[in-house]
Amino acid sequence: METLSPTQQPQFAVIIPACDEEACIGRVLDELSATLDPERFVIAVGVNASSDKTAEVARSRGVLVAETRQRGYGYGCQGAIDLVAEAVPSVRAYVFLAGDGASDPQDVAKLTAAYEQGYGFVLGARTAQVSNWRTMRVSHVIANFAVALWCGMLAGRWFRDLAPVRLIDRKLFEAIAPREMKFGWTIEAQIAAARLGAPICEVPARERPRLAGKQKVSGVTWRRTFAIGCKILAAGYRTRLRFRRVGATENARSAKELIVEKG
Repeated sequence: METLSPTQQPQFAVIIPACDEEACIGRVLDELSATLDPERFVIAVGVNASSDKTAEVARSRGVLVAETRQRGYGYGCQGAIDLVAEAVPSVRAYVFLAGDGASDPQDVAKLTAAYEQGYGFVLGARTAQVSNWRTMRVSHVIANFAVALWCGMLAGRWFRDLAPVRLIDRKLFEAIAPREMKFGWTIEAQIAAARLGAPICEVPARERPRLAGKQKVSGVTWRRTFAIGCKILAAGYRTRLRFRRVGATENARSAKELIVEKG
C-alpha cells in the first residue's frame, strides 16, 4: 500500500477517475501538482479498466494510484477514495476533477473556500458560463440542462449542472454511500446530498477541451448522448426511491450533523 509521511496531514483529497488516459494524465497531474499546496492536498487517481499505461504514468508523478478491473466512472472514484481513506486519514473532504484535462485546477480554490464557509457539497457549475458552451457543444449543454431539471425535481432543489467538478465532505460522502457506479454517479450524489439536508452551493467552473483521447460521455453523438441521458435519469429515480425509504424508516440524522466541524 502507498502511504504518506506521518508529518503530512492533507485536509483535501483530489480524486481523479481515469480510463485509458495515458496520453493526457501525466500533463493533468503535472498541472495539478504545480497548482496545489502539498501540505493541504493529496492527489489520488482511480484507474478503472484501463487497457493502456494510465496507472504507470500516474505513479511516475508520485501520486496515490488505485486500480480496479471494473469499468465505470464511479468505480474509479471509489477505488481512489478507498485508498485515500486508508493512507491519509486526515482528509476531511474529496474534490473530484476530470482526468482528461477538461477541469481547471484553479477552480479547486473556489470549491475549498465554499467548504470552509460551511458547505458540505459544492458543485462546480459549467452550463451557466456561456464561455463554456463552445467547449461543451450544444448537445451536451442541452442534455445537462435537461438532466439538471430532472435532478432538481427529484432532489427538491434546483441545480444548474451535473458537473464532474465538485467537493463532497467525507462524512457526507459516507452517508450517501454511492451505489450508482457508472453513468449515475454524479446525479446520485446530488440528489442524495439534497435529500439528506446537506448545505449545498454552486460555484462557477471552467470547462476546457480535453488534452487527448476520446470523450466517453460529452462531445459524442446525439444518439449516444440520449442513451446516456436515459441511464442518468433512471439512476436519479432509483436514488430518489432509496432516500425516500431511508427517510421514512430510519429517522436518519441530519447531514448537517454528519459534516466535520470546520476550524
